[in-house]
Amino acid sequence: MFTTLMTTSIIAVSIAAQPKPPTPIHPSGPQGKQEEKKREVAEVGEKAPAFTLTDQHGKEHSLKEQEGKIVVLEWFNEKCPVCEGVWDSGLIGKLVSDLGELDAEVVYFAVNSTANREEKAVRESGAEFIEEAEVNIPMLMDYDGKVGKAYGARTTPHMYVIDTEGVLVYQGALSDDRRGKEGKDAETHVLRAVKQVIAEDDVKPNYVQPWGCSVKYKRDENSKDGERRRPKGPRRGPNR
Repeated sequence: MFTTLMTTSIIAVSIAAQPKPPTPIHPSGPQGKQEEKKREVAEVGEKAPAFTLTDQHGKEHSLKEQEGKIVVLEWFNEKCPVCEGVWDSGLIGKLVSDLGELDAEVVYFAVNSTANREEKAVRESGAEFIEEAEVNIPMLMDYDGKVGKAYGARTTPHMYVIDTEGVLVYQGALSDDRRGKEGKDAETHVLRAVKQVIAEDDVKPNYVQPWGCSVKYKRDENSKDGERRRPKGPRRGPNR
């Protein structure tokens, strides 16, 4: 009888001493929420993030519709003095014109992720600016900032070139003339990258540190007052 009690006690103690298996964390728990917050951003050499956005005239444009074309994206904010400067100098107008003269179909979009003003005011002000500049391009409204954050857009301007296969081949600065000394005569990385794509050459460099004003994304509900969440820094390609 004593031996039986001792054996039972030893077994009970052994079971109690065994470590409990980890409690599975439900995707909706803290870990799941953290994973949801992680955002992958566009990487040179990979497919560019898909998007469908509405322009200043209410017309929808999607990246998928541009298959077989070279696509240039410019993150745009007419209230940014740097962005305003490159437009007022005539550089953007000249760039759009030069791209149109190439032996390939090139689509140019100005993407507006500005959200520090009412959406209607952003759309109307941006549309008026582009019209006065006499540059006939769509301004795509990204008021919630989802597309900007998917691309890792950080500045206005921040430029992207997507090839005919939908692959991101360049991102970064408009030119090396960040002080605007060369005006509309500045050589742009965009035109150089597009020409390299047409010639079927490697795009080099495929990343140049962007410069300009920070993109005025919509304020994050979890951020402190006066702060706006900015996307992670751009992921650079192998030939930067």
